[in-house]
Amino acid sequence: METTADRRRRIPAAFVVWLSGVALIFALSWTQRLLAKINLHLGFLVFFSFLAWLVVITLTLYGIAVAIRFILRKLFWTVGRRLLLSYVMIGLLPFFLFAVLLAAVLYVIAGVASQASFKQERQGSIGQLETWIPEYAVQGKRPAAAEKSLEIYDTANSSGDAIPEWLRKTNFSGMAARGDSALLVVARQYPGSDDKVRSIVFAQPLNTEWARRLEERTGMVVAQSLAKRTSKGGKAKVRIENEGDFELGDENTIIHDFAERGFSFNRVYFFDITEEGGLANWETGQAGKGRRVFTLMYIPWPNLLQLYFSGATSSKIMRAIFGIITGLATMLMIIYFFASAFAAMLIFSISRAVNRIAKGTKAVERGDFTYRINMQPHNQLGEMARSFDRMTESIASLLGGVAEKERLQSEIAIAASIQRNLLPKEGPQFRGVSFAAHFEPTASIGGDYYDVFNLDKSRLAVTIGDVSGHGLSTGLVMAMVKAAITTLVEEGADERSLFHRLNELVFRSTERRAFMTLAFTIFDLERGTIRHTNAGHLYPYLLRNGATTPIAIESPSLPLGVRHDIAANTVEMDLEEGDTIVYLSDGIVEAQDDAAGDPLGFDYLERLLAAQSDHSASAIRDAILNAVALHSGTRPADDDRTIMVLRFENFRTTVRADSALLADAAV
Repeated sequence: METTADRRRRIPAAFVVWLSGVALIFALSWTQRLLAKINLHLGFLVFFSFLAWLVVITLTLYGIAVAIRFILRKLFWTVGRRLLLSYVMIGLLPFFLFAVLLAAVLYVIAGVASQASFKQERQGSIGQLETWIPEYAVQGKRPAAAEKSLEIYDTANSSGDAIPEWLRKTNFSGMAARGDSALLVVARQYPGSDDKVRSIVFAQPLNTEWARRLEERTGMVVAQSLAKRTSKGGKAKVRIENEGDFELGDENTIIHDFAERGFSFNRVYFFDITEEGGLANWETGQAGKGRRVFTLMYIPWPNLLQLYFSGATSSKIMRAIFGIITGLATMLMIIYFFASAFAAMLIFSISRAVNRIAKGTKAVERGDFTYRINMQPHNQLGEMARSFDRMTESIASLLGGVAEKERLQSEIAIAASIQRNLLPKEGPQFRGVSFAAHFEPTASIGGDYYDVFNLDKSRLAVTIGDVSGHGLSTGLVMAMVKAAITTLVEEGADERSLFHRLNELVFRSTERRAFMTLAFTIFDLERGTIRHTNAGHLYPYLLRNGATTPIAIESPSLPLGVRHDIAANTVEMDLEEGDTIVYLSDGIVEAQDDAAGDPLGFDYLERLLAAQSDHSASAIRDAILNAVALHSGTRPADDDRTIMVLRFENFRTTVRADSALLADAAV
């Protein structure tokens, strides 16, 4: 038989298949390289290589899953580790996830705020240009604070020739696209000489100079690129929902500049995309559909706080608010710390109790029922430990009782075997007499009894009895009566003396409520007579050819042991060829059915026997047993069931022949 250790030492079939697959892959690869040197390519080798790779990858993933499951089982085998994991998953993980969610929300808020600040700064630049134009119109001087890249166009000089036609006639403030560049444009018209309109245009490219000035003023770093809608690949793209892909500028300076500056967690990174139609075409003035300004930006957290809370931090109210928030956060952290410590104490106490209970179960598994956990029942685990101690105590007591019961059962089994051996193993030793019997006790030891005696060459005696009650005491009374009858029959006692002495024995040896029924019959085959003596037992039935009903051999009398002295009645009748005598115990007649508990009854039994008058002894016995089984069904027997049947055929001829043989032998 294969043991657990053998199974553990056995190499898993999946591992063998995996190794075979790896070996096959190397073999096929080596074979393909050799064949490639002679310019020979076999397609089926590629197919087999594919199958081998498929098997190896599948089994590798399966092995990884099995290994992970094994590691998790080992790591979280104990209850304490499982509770710790549960605490981490329920107590710490939501806190961490909430912190991540809060950080994401704050980051998005900070990004949106940065985006709003950038738009405000860009709009402020346009407003600055609007302020400088009137000054330039009066003074004709370039603004001192303007960037070097600021472009000024004035129809009062030659630069006005570059002003697009639409800006000569329209006041404009906004953004425009010119080639691959985005501009902040402000255009104004003023009265000029000779009644002509003077047009002045300020155009500030959104270049690195403008971005550097923005960084110096706010700490915000931006990189911008003019993007146009495209469906072709090859360059960096930005996808906008419902509008498609937008291709960045040729130089990709927006990505290059950010890559040079590196990445830091101390910054808020965000982006901005101008709205559709937010750019005017520099040449025509029409809204630039399909063109956007894409801006990447970041601003350090300190600059962001200073930008939005520089005025608030100096306020007493805001300082008070920040103090309250800080104090509340500190208090919540302290509460969380104490809750964590309390959870750790609970985990420790539960783990300690479970470990002690586990030690107890292992002790019980070893068969040590004296082990006690001895834990105070302060909680459910303590009550469980107390129940475990009571259980082991009960099991120990039960095992003692079981051992005692097994000893008694063994003794009862021996007594039952002895009782079965006391019953006759064969019938009468007379030719012409057939015999059949059945003995079925309800308990291991029954109270029914039957026996057969060969008195001499022409006479035989049978007896049947039933001791009241069940169990060992009835078996002892039965054995005692069996021994007494055997002794008295061998001594040649007549029926009256036999029943008198048996009554004294039962009356003296049993309780007042115990008694025994007994029937004793002597068959004289030479004379052809039946002498039947009864003491309270069921009347035997005589089945005779030609009789339509069974004949009850009636001999009323009290059972043995009821009184100090009883008078047993003896009846005598003729014995004819073909007669059958049927003896029964009351367990046959009183057999109850499953439904209403109705007994089999004498009427049904007598009708059954009337139909069996010409059958053999064993056939009559079997017919009675079948009738009882059909009537009772699955209902167990309430009393011992005993049947004894004797059939007499050609017994006179047999007795005369035997007598003649004996006479010849004597001569």
